[in-house]
Parts: sequence; C-alpha cells; structure tokens
Amino acid sequence: MTREETLERIRDVQARVQELRQASDNPAIERTMQLLDLYCHMARWELGDIRAMNPEAESR
Repeated sequence: MTREETLERIRDVQARVQELRQASDNPAIERTMQLLDLYCHMARWELGDIRAMNPEAESR
C-alpha cells in the first residue's frame, strides 16, 4: 500500500469516526470517538499530512 493509499484510508476512517461522534448520545462513546479521531490525526501527522495539524478545527 502506498503512502497516499494509507492516508486516504485513514481519512476515511477519521470521517466515519467523526460521524459516529456527532451521532452519539452517549458521553462515553463520544469521548472514545474523540480519542480515535486524535489517533487518526496523529497517524496522518506521522505520515507527513500537514493538513492534519489541528484535528479539532477539521471537525468544525
């Protein structure tokens, strides 16, 4: 898998996680999705995706 393919998959996972976070009415699940979003952000950052500098701003 190429770097770009990996980044695309992580972006897809991150988008799904953000949807789940917004749809949840359970604070524990919402917090878990927030952590997953952060881990996706960190993975993108490690792969040099500079657009991933601020995960909180991306979800707004």
